[in-house]
Amino acid sequence: MPDPPWRLSGKTVFITGAAGGIGGAVARLLVARKACLSLIDIRGEALTQVASTLGNDVLSQEADSTQPEALTQAVTATVARFGRLDVAIVNAGVVAIGSVEHGDPGAFGRVIQVNLLGSWQTVRAVLPYIIDARGYILFVSSLAGTNQGPLNAAYNSSKAGLNAFANTLRLEVQGRGVDIGIAHLTYTATDTGRRAVEHPLMRGLPGLPRMKPESVEKTAAMLVRGIEHRSRTIGTVGAHLALVSPDVSQRLVERLARRHRWAAVIREQAKGDN
Repeated sequence: MPDPPWRLSGKTVFITGAAGGIGGAVARLLVARKACLSLIDIRGEALTQVASTLGNDVLSQEADSTQPEALTQAVTATVARFGRLDVAIVNAGVVAIGSVEHGDPGAFGRVIQVNLLGSWQTVRAVLPYIIDARGYILFVSSLAGTNQGPLNAAYNSSKAGLNAFANTLRLEVQGRGVDIGIAHLTYTATDTGRRAVEHPLMRGLPGLPRMKPESVEKTAAMLVRGIEHRSRTIGTVGAHLALVSPDVSQRLVERLARRHRWAAVIREQAKGDN
């Protein structure tokens, strides 16, 4: 028989990127399970609005996950408020669309800074408390970290790095009661996700499959179930299949790219922008 779900009632959950989208939806589900929440986001006004709907066992703090001092202060305030820290959901992330040859270098760097270095800094801040609580860390990653598509080099690289970081961390906390999970998400109907998928450069690629987005609520429910079972891997059935044989999945993407001449299209797009 499967193990019973880990009870989240009374547990303290630290969520980055909590001002909306997946982070906000997960927060709402966790409140229903009587968890205490510490919500972090750089978007202070939006974060306050989310927190105002969640009741009294919620601490919201405007903080930039790329700034170590701000993260340390946020974690210290969390433990001072709730007395413990059991779960960290490393969720903050951004995306930038553009080719390797012609994309904005500043945008590329920002994606790596937030998605990868910010995640590392978040873990450094929360890890001593998670170890004390024998808790759980969930990295909200993407299938893009395993199978890469075009025009997303920064995002793809950041998520591949995040997966490697999470796997390394799992090795280093063995025997200390801490579990590490990675959520390999596909297209979810967040504002960021829609802007990326609907970007004109992406829409200009012939033959690119038109994916139907998962609802934010469905994705959030999947993540919370994963937390309750301290899951190692979280994802849809399709994501799990792709993870089993990533080389085969990547070769299918490359075959599609050759058939529809995506490289030539991307070069033409770049000429049109000049």
